[in-house]
Amino acid sequence: MSFLEGLFNIFITKKPPKSDEELLLDEYASIYAEIKEKNLNDYDFLCELIRLLSFSRARRYDFCLEKCLAEGDAEALNDLIFQYSKLNLLPGCSGGYDQCEKLIPAFFAIACGDTDSMASIFPKGLPPSKNGYKFLCVMHDLLTAMLWQDENLLAPALEKAHAFAESKKPANEREAVKFVLTLHEKDTAAMSEHLQKFCSTFGRTDAPKFEKRLYIFAHGLHALARYFLPLELFKEIKLPKNENFSKFYAKRLFQNEIPKPKLYFTFLPELELINVILNAPVAKTLIYQPYLPNDKTFFLDHDAMIKNLADEIIKSGALK
Repeated sequence: MSFLEGLFNIFITKKPPKSDEELLLDEYASIYAEIKEKNLNDYDFLCELIRLLSFSRARRYDFCLEKCLAEGDAEALNDLIFQYSKLNLLPGCSGGYDQCEKLIPAFFAIACGDTDSMASIFPKGLPPSKNGYKFLCVMHDLLTAMLWQDENLLAPALEKAHAFAESKKPANEREAVKFVLTLHEKDTAAMSEHLQKFCSTFGRTDAPKFEKRLYIFAHGLHALARYFLPLELFKEIKLPKNENFSKFYAKRLFQNEIPKPKLYFTFLPELELINVILNAPVAKTLIYQPYLPNDKTFFLDHDAMIKNLADEIIKSGALK
């Protein structure tokens, strides 16, 4: 074979570059492969898969988002946000905070209508959030008090929220808190103003690309109002003018009944366990004090939450 013939054969046998879909599957398959090398029993395999999925964050979901936005498919976009929120709500990837750690993905769940998860994310009986980024602590306690309509929690939560709103904290954080405060007051004109200001300042944050291409947190704020206000009053809230706030997606909330979300895509049979984990109810928030008696700081108890989630999956019979 001549040099030129050999060179030609190299080019005709070269594999085409993998598609975005294939790269995404490869990412999940590599997680499976990593765990299989550890030769774990079925229960420990399930726990380790939950833990590693929480670190994954599905970095390659951007192409799915672009497809949904280009096609103007509100249902598909909602399902994608649901899948993204379920990944972000998995226990395992610790941020070193208490229950406030899951505040941001909780708003993703609110955005897509996953209201069933709220009782697990914001359970009754937890002490006020103190160990975490100030915005997360303040918003977590305010939202918990409002969701449970607990007057004992509401008074101190409102006091902290008003103080935060008048502070010199980042503008987008203050506007988010002001939106929820005016939601509590049912002031739709003020809510419109604060939602617009939030979107106008959010682009300067260091949020992940996926969350800045579409302002999911802003959609979560907007959707939160849908669940607290009568529909006609909710419709008075003006939609932000920013291009990263999707009007076609937001308008799905104007229906009398909002469809429940589902996974945007399901995995092949060999990765079925991932489907089971993502379809399982969100793990109930648990906190603990690992450094007693000297340090009384609370932390999110990821290990206990992983085990509880694994137990619930097994108990449900979803692995049969």
